[in-house]
Amino acid sequence: MSPYHKGVLLTLAGVTVLSLDALLIRLIGADHWSLLFWRGLLLSLSVGVLCRPKTRLPRRLMLGSALCYAATTITFVLAVRLTSVANTLIILAAAPLVGALLSRILLKEQITLRTWLAMALCMAGLMMVMSGSGDSNLAGDSAALLCAASLGGKLVCDRAARPANMAPALVPAGLIIALVGFTQAPVLTVPAADALWLGLLGLGVVPLAYVLISQGPRYLPAAEVGLLLLLEMLLGPLWVWLILNEPPGQEAILGGLVVLTALLLPRLPMPRRWRQAVPAGS
Repeated sequence: MSPYHKGVLLTLAGVTVLSLDALLIRLIGADHWSLLFWRGLLLSLSVGVLCRPKTRLPRRLMLGSALCYAATTITFVLAVRLTSVANTLIILAAAPLVGALLSRILLKEQITLRTWLAMALCMAGLMMVMSGSGDSNLAGDSAALLCAASLGGKLVCDRAARPANMAPALVPAGLIIALVGFTQAPVLTVPAADALWLGLLGLGVVPLAYVLISQGPRYLPAAEVGLLLLLEMLLGPLWVWLILNEPPGQEAILGGLVVLTALLLPRLPMPRRWRQAVPAGS
């Protein structure tokens, strides 16, 4: 298996597991700060046991990855609680744009013409989704935008550290999340009914998903990893719709279709006459 295909398969596996994240957050009835405390603590413990760095990780990049992931998690939980799951995950599709721009500026990575077109389509879909949001969803949509920006930053940090495995950066990230939750939560205890979902989320879904996704930037450009993450935008609302009967709105469906087109665009075969006409690197 080529490194490219290995990166694609690892990222896709991680995204499939991660698509259960929003559903589990909705199933947990505890206060969101209490949820964040336990989520961060369990994540740090589980990744600390499963992933130990074999080589010394770049300190600045590890800190950057940890801070970006902590911001991603906090804003994601707030967004899922304050707006619809469909809105949250489709707005999160802006992450490839941030990742691509940062990698172009900081890592000098070339962005293909079709990836630029895909990102433009992502932004068009994003605007369609937000156009259907009322004032009551503004805070949640804003949190989702911040989540997309911080996720793009994490992808670039992980890409810059290649070939190092940045999964161990999830340990300090989890501690940061737990610290923020600890300072904000009214109580740290959760109802007994939530314990199972919290355990599944903090010990299973989140660490497994991000350990897999963290491998992607070792083999793929940050922009392509970000585009693969858009699959969560399709699967996440589907689980919530099937289990909690929360259908996405019309604007979310239309915007999601636009984003899906953007996801597929860079992977469609280009006709030979187009390849001859497009300059190298496009």
